[in-house]
Amino acid sequence: MPTGNSTSRPPTILDVAHRAGVSKSTVSNVIRGVHGVAAAKRARVLAAIDALGYRPNVLARQLVQRRTTILGVVVGDLGNPFHAEMAKQVERHASARGYRTMFCSTQAEETAELTGIQNLLEYRVAGIIFLAHTGASSGARELIEGVVPSVFVTCSADWGDVVSGDDQRGAEMATRHLIDLGHQRIAYFADPTVEDAADRARQVGYSQAMRQAGLSPIVYYWRHAPDTVVHNNREMPVQDVLRGPRSVTAIFSSNDLGAIELLDVADRLGVNVPDDLSVVGFDDVLMAGLSRINLTTVAQPQEELARQSLATLTARLQGELTGGPVRRTVELELVVRGSTAVPRVVHRKAG
Repeated sequence: MPTGNSTSRPPTILDVAHRAGVSKSTVSNVIRGVHGVAAAKRARVLAAIDALGYRPNVLARQLVQRRTTILGVVVGDLGNPFHAEMAKQVERHASARGYRTMFCSTQAEETAELTGIQNLLEYRVAGIIFLAHTGASSGARELIEGVVPSVFVTCSADWGDVVSGDDQRGAEMATRHLIDLGHQRIAYFADPTVEDAADRARQVGYSQAMRQAGLSPIVYYWRHAPDTVVHNNREMPVQDVLRGPRSVTAIFSSNDLGAIELLDVADRLGVNVPDDLSVVGFDDVLMAGLSRINLTTVAQPQEELARQSLATLTARLQGELTGGPVRRTVELELVVRGSTAVPRVVHRKAG
């Protein structure tokens, strides 16, 4: 029996209707689970779908209905383990609420971000979750505001809902931990993969904790390749910071990715962690807890961030949350592991 199908293309709803001997609308009703289709017809349609290997075009159907169950997710850099882990959590929580996810990676570049947003909107996404936002211009706002709801997770914008930890408070906790251990020359390493707003807040928290302890803040802008940093507009090798005459005894990195890179550099330079150098990160990615890394860090609760962001976005979509942007703050926690200790000079005094 001819099926109307061809090996050169996937089967269509018309092919299913032809094989089952029913109308296209009957096939559509069976697919959508509409009541009222006779049992015999429903059985023939399902048999035809199975025989032909037909897959309904869900996107086309949702576009006709002028709604989708797709959420766009903007990610900064999937090479950053925190972004990758957060993307996984968001996808899981979206699925639990009946949504699928479509991702775009921006590499923290404004042009890539705007192009990615435009692509998401072309697919009629129901809403957009930002796991990173360049904030470089008003371009994203002009594309999204009034079109679909958006929520910013661990980043922020004043025109969308925000779910995040208190970056400044987390940085204060990390810095005070090092101060309480007895460190005085404590540097802040700003990793380039951290969004500007988050980095500024973390720098403020670090600087305030240092000044409250009567210590001078030392800020370096970390360049991974080659291993250099920028301080007071001057570039220098990172080994000068770790082994030079004015070397530091502790470093607070703006994220775990930078902290783990520092552990590697210290190992290559023969700088012992934590005896010669204490290191604290920010995020608590899975890798940070590995025994060979054992990184002290400020933990961002990924599952809670994902849960609250999806709850906020779906509340907007369902009309349960109206009005201006809301900000939800989750608790951060200092997780002390083996990368921090009393500085060696204090050990000597104690002896």
